[in-house]
Amino acid sequence: MLCLLRGCSRFSSNFLRFLPSQTLKKVMIGTSQFTTFIFLDLETTGLRKPVEITELCMVAVERSHIIESTKTKTIPRLIDKLTTCVRPTKEIEPFASSVTCLSNEDLEKKRGFDIEHGRIVKSFIMRQPQPVCLVAHNGDQFDFKILVSHLEDVGITLPDSVHVSDSLKAFRKQHKEEKYDTSNNTAEAGGKRKRFSCSLNNLYSTFVGGEFDNAHSAEGDALALLRLVIHKPDVLGYLESGAHKLSVKVPTCKVTLDEKDINQVQDEYLHSWKKKDSFNTKG
Repeated sequence: MLCLLRGCSRFSSNFLRFLPSQTLKKVMIGTSQFTTFIFLDLETTGLRKPVEITELCMVAVERSHIIESTKTKTIPRLIDKLTTCVRPTKEIEPFASSVTCLSNEDLEKKRGFDIEHGRIVKSFIMRQPQPVCLVAHNGDQFDFKILVSHLEDVGITLPDSVHVSDSLKAFRKQHKEEKYDTSNNTAEAGGKRKRFSCSLNNLYSTFVGGEFDNAHSAEGDALALLRLVIHKPDVLGYLESGAHKLSVKVPTCKVTLDEKDINQVQDEYLHSWKKKDSFNTKG
């Protein structure tokens, strides 16, 4: 069966959902339904109330270049990158401003998310070798909803051929199936096991090592996610099996996150807040 699969250039992502994890890993290193992955990250005005974009970054890489880079563990030479700052129409919440280091004053001379900006985003996606898949950490609950709402607000839609995949879900599924033996998953006193966090910060420190530069800047987070995938290329199989069309329906032109969404997003924000607070205390 594996020989037949490797001989095909594309196959349905629905089929991948039924493969055992070890088979999935072997198949996906050599076969793909996507030519390009676009690593996406957004910084926003906060988590509550209508959420608006303050910074956007997309890093596009051909899948074959990702596989090639696993040999050197370095970012591919050939990447396309779009990074833009956006002036929001509302006040940035203090917590978000502290984490992202962006204020309304900083963005005062920037333009809002208008139709020109929407066209630039769509053009960037469509100029990549097709088919493409956008990847974002916790994207299903955060980035994808917000991006779609902003695009729809200015009358821009993306074709059904554009797919998305949530890397948070992919790493959680991978960890659950393979049961990584990491220091964060060892038994504590009393026999209880410490829950392994699949936050971007923890995944990066575990599998890449150290801390990445410019955390909670859109570009810093997008590049960190790319480096993480380069160091853990077998997660590509989980990203592909979890990919779905970018057809998020939003009730209004600006997204309002519910409590479940907020709880999933704020874990990593709180982690960064505590680290900054600790650094300032030491200083």
